[in-house]
Amino acid sequence: MDTAQPTSDTFPDTTTTCRSEEKLASGVTVSYQVNKPAAAAAAELPCARSLFLWLVASGGTGITIAIILAITWAVQPKAMRSTLSHNFISINPLDADAPTTPQTYLGDHSRSVIPVPVHSHNDYWRPRPLYSALAAGCMAVEADIWLSPDGANLLVGHHASQLSEARTLQSLYLDPLQQILDKLNPAHVHVPGGRGPVPNGVYQFSPGTTLVLLLDVKGNATDIWPVVDKQLQPLRERGYLSRLEYDATANPTAKPVLKRGPISVVGTGNLARSSSNITGIGCDALSRYPDSFLDAPLGLLTDASNFGTLPGCQAESLLGLPLAKFHTASAPFPRELGTVLTSLSASQRGKMRASLQAAAARNLTSRYWGTPAWPISRRDLVWQALVEEGVGLLNADDIESAARLEWNRAYRAELVWMGVSSAYMLVASLVIAYLYDRSGRNRARTLMGLTASEEGGTTRRVRLTRRVRLM
Repeated sequence: MDTAQPTSDTFPDTTTTCRSEEKLASGVTVSYQVNKPAAAAAAELPCARSLFLWLVASGGTGITIAIILAITWAVQPKAMRSTLSHNFISINPLDADAPTTPQTYLGDHSRSVIPVPVHSHNDYWRPRPLYSALAAGCMAVEADIWLSPDGANLLVGHHASQLSEARTLQSLYLDPLQQILDKLNPAHVHVPGGRGPVPNGVYQFSPGTTLVLLLDVKGNATDIWPVVDKQLQPLRERGYLSRLEYDATANPTAKPVLKRGPISVVGTGNLARSSSNITGIGCDALSRYPDSFLDAPLGLLTDASNFGTLPGCQAESLLGLPLAKFHTASAPFPRELGTVLTSLSASQRGKMRASLQAAAARNLTSRYWGTPAWPISRRDLVWQALVEEGVGLLNADDIESAARLEWNRAYRAELVWMGVSSAYMLVASLVIAYLYDRSGRNRARTLMGLTASEEGGTTRRVRLTRRVRLM
């Protein structure tokens, strides 16, 4: 025979075949093939394989930890006092199909509601603005207001893109409040100037409690606040608004007197930043918008240099405005007190206590906004500290939890649990990756040993075939 194909044994499926031909001196051509396991080729890059496995293990651990943290965030405490209707207060929009009228609140909830020092932050975000806050007992509600394009109305929303002609300050807040108070004060309806006894507030259990209506002004405050003042006229006529009584002509040195009513209107946002243009300058502010108040900067109350006496009326002032024009005092929690890691430090507690005591000494209702919201146990830890130090209003998005005033105190235990479980998953994943990588290396070495043996056998068969063909 001129040519011959050497026979070969059966090799594993995971092989690569190398075919070669060689022409001998006698003119006879010998062709042969050598099988090379693919595992041997893979074993040539052990570092890349190990790195890949470690990355997979670490990534899987990170995803698992993220899922656990997401579950921790999602499972929020929803317990409420048994006297309140959970579905009526709920922030769940699926429950928003129930009727929301003043009569619903008055007939089903108002008799059992106990006021709590909670501020319903961005109250209009809920399916039932105002009503859910009242049913939970919140002593303050908040609405962001914008001037409508025609300049005749006030729209409520956090961003301009969320505004709607159907959601106005009057329809969501002013009209319902007037209807509720009219029902609770039949003898005081249409009393000119609000003379006579102080009207009852929105809470039947505590009729003397005032409800703070915080209006966060967006846009041009100079254009917006006159519209606010105009829309407050029906409430003003019935004596439902807290107001300052001050007569500079009778006695310029007399102090303004606060007459509390069922509702205290407080302006903030762009109104606070341009207050001198809206409320007047110096003592003039006392005679302009007497039933509109401002939100003082809580962090400045401990600095005596911010206070003085306005000439001409001898009124104590803060930042050049009569102190009597301020009804609340607020500050962002992160900027004033920093980050809470495991608990509030002694310095954080001390600074918080000083600010809250300074506000109380000046009859201002204190509030920190932007408090930690997650994990839930950390939020509750901060809430508990604020209440213990005497905060006037507890700023809350989750009013269901805030109104309980009994919160989870296991923040440190949760930190330990999350840390231990995360470390356990990381170590377990790395051990599994290591064992798998070690097993793969052992298989690769075994296959390489078989390959060397097979290649040696192939070489011997090729030599034998050469000798046979030369004969």
